[in-house]
Amino acid sequence: MPLRPNESSLFNHSLLRAVPVAAAVLMLSACVGGGDADGPGNGGNDGGSDDGGNGGGNQASKGEVAASSLTTSLESGDDFKIDVYPIRRISDDVALLDITVTNTGTETNRLSPNLAGMRKSTTAEGVTLIDSANRKRHMPLQKTDDQCLCSDFKGQERVDPGDSVDIWVAYPAPPADVDAMTVATLASPDFVDIPLLEASGEEEEIAQTATADPEIRDISSIQMGEEETREDSGDESKIMLSSDVLFKVNESDLTDKADTALKKVAKEIDDSSADEVSIDGYTDNTGNDSINNPLSKDRAESVQKRLEDLVSRDVNFSAEGHGSSDPIASNDNEEGREQNRRVTISFAK
Repeated sequence: MPLRPNESSLFNHSLLRAVPVAAAVLMLSACVGGGDADGPGNGGNDGGSDDGGNGGGNQASKGEVAASSLTTSLESGDDFKIDVYPIRRISDDVALLDITVTNTGTETNRLSPNLAGMRKSTTAEGVTLIDSANRKRHMPLQKTDDQCLCSDFKGQERVDPGDSVDIWVAYPAPPADVDAMTVATLASPDFVDIPLLEASGEEEEIAQTATADPEIRDISSIQMGEEETREDSGDESKIMLSSDVLFKVNESDLTDKADTALKKVAKEIDDSSADEVSIDGYTDNTGNDSINNPLSKDRAESVQKRLEDLVSRDVNFSAEGHGSSDPIASNDNEEGREQNRRVTISFAK
């Protein structure tokens, strides 16, 4: 379950996300433009210009490209490039992100649901903004009808070679002193330190759209590696272990490799103040609930039994299986399904 970038003590802000991506991000200086006259935003599929009244992200106002991914992990392949523009604070309450997705391959490719996260497949509402200074994740704004305040590229999913789709997403704006944010997608490495520019008065229709209460999530340091993902908040540790490491396919007996990982977890529990440990098992959505629910429960219980042997002090353990519910990635591709097959161990620090 490789996660980006690696298992070092890097502060990575991608909460509940673990995407194996063989890709890179090119950060561009302010003097580098967004391409030539036929570059991003001017292709045959201009997602910002014809989207049924949900348009925005005026090309003239977006400025120059701030960063580009060299490849992506979209389900249809890696022949898409993502260009990210400076984030614009279009009002005190709304920040606007513009991106352009370009087909750099030689064949027509389809934009897959990776950009949409768990929701609608023809938007980019799976893309989030990270305020690293305040450790917050800003989720896309939702209109009062529970639809994303973002562009919809329905009908433009098939992108010809050299063509582009312009996409925009609106977010709750961060505090006034924040001047850069990280753009996190399910289809590329994170775009770090994207400038946040003042743009009051631009895109007034978007800025004035009525929305539901903004969703801004607390996040904490995330360390990600091939075998585990860690989320450490102020008072709790949450360790997500890959089921592909812990178990063989469709089995709940622990592998030899699992023992190494669980010994490390047991030591952390011993060193913590926790007197309760929660263990939650999850599967991907292959198969059905009659298989996935008991399998996830059995796997959680196997982890519990081994930790009970390894932890040297009195701790109350509980184990639950959730089947394919509560995915952390798309089940539409193998990378996402691999991420969703996991066992999560939670305990107080």
